[in-house]
Amino acid sequence: MKLIYGFTAILILITLIGMGTYFYILIRKTAKLITKNTDRRLIRNGATLAIAALIFLCIFINKSSVIFIIYFFMFSLIIDAIHLIAKKFYKKETTFSKIWSRVHNIYIIPAILTIIMMIYGHYNIMHVDKTAYTVTTDKNIREEGYRIGMIADLHFGSTIDLKELENICQKINSQDIDIMVLCGDIVDENTSAEILSPLFEILGNIKATLGTYFVYGNHDCQPYSSNPAYTKEDLAKAITDNNITILEDKVITLTDDFVIAGRNDYSHANSSSRISLDELLKDVGLDDYILILDHQPQEYKENGEFGTDLLLSGHTHAGQFWPLNYLLELVPYNDGTYGLTKIKNTTAIITSGISGWGFPYKTSADSEYVIIDIKPE
Repeated sequence: MKLIYGFTAILILITLIGMGTYFYILIRKTAKLITKNTDRRLIRNGATLAIAALIFLCIFINKSSVIFIIYFFMFSLIIDAIHLIAKKFYKKETTFSKIWSRVHNIYIIPAILTIIMMIYGHYNIMHVDKTAYTVTTDKNIREEGYRIGMIADLHFGSTIDLKELENICQKINSQDIDIMVLCGDIVDENTSAEILSPLFEILGNIKATLGTYFVYGNHDCQPYSSNPAYTKEDLAKAITDNNITILEDKVITLTDDFVIAGRNDYSHANSSSRISLDELLKDVGLDDYILILDHQPQEYKENGEFGTDLLLSGHTHAGQFWPLNYLLELVPYNDGTYGLTKIKNTTAIITSGISGWGFPYKTSADSEYVIIDIKPE
């Protein structure tokens, strides 16, 4: 894992250097367009500094400007590459090529594409859809099977409010679920202490015949905040006061053929506060259907070797930003990024989450709540 972190740090450094160099060239070209009627170097340098200062000011005022700049950089790079290729293979000057050159020089196409992407990203994170899966088992479970509802990565305070959450929970209620799982990062550093009780009251009112279960994510207890708004005890009280069961390396037998286990978050993997999967399930029979809740999609190999049946996770937000989702598939921070995967007899499902972290945009996948039907073969 240290090797992966080191490789990623080098990759980020190279990317930042490349972006910085490219933006300097872009800003310099823009400054030349603005000051094209003068040859005075001082004026041109001043224009360059003014444009750079304006960009940093936008970032300081509104952090969403970071997303705009990244997408603008990416689309500018693509358009520049197309421009260079076109110039190399099609040298004849036409009316279209003259118009294209002018449009290219003022970077209007990357700006339009970036605006479209940000509008889509904001719409996407604010509109939550249902994603349904059906999995089968050869274990001797009840004939009608089980239906599970899953929410993860709400990050309450980032996007949707209580009213919108209530509407989503009403949709889940219409699904006649047996088990409701809250798979971590329901709250984060943007969540106030005052909202905990009404928030978990809404989640606790979801109708699930076999109960609602919660596992902690890496953000829930506000570990990245220098001044947390609430303690872990405050959070646990708000959860349990609303008839939601916390599973922190804990196993519960729900029926005579179904077991649910929740994991302590993987951020504690290097300490004694997260026990091994073998130790957690040492008293569980393999004849039972075993459902594992683990916020971060980790230990796929261990689950496959033990013989758990269904592993549910969130955490990744499916990358949250396109094309980061493809990069996350290549860099193995997690054992998966999104969707359904089979590991031997274990089925693993990762949700993109009902919201996202940090920015009110999601361009890599839909925002979703998940309904899973478990059926006997």
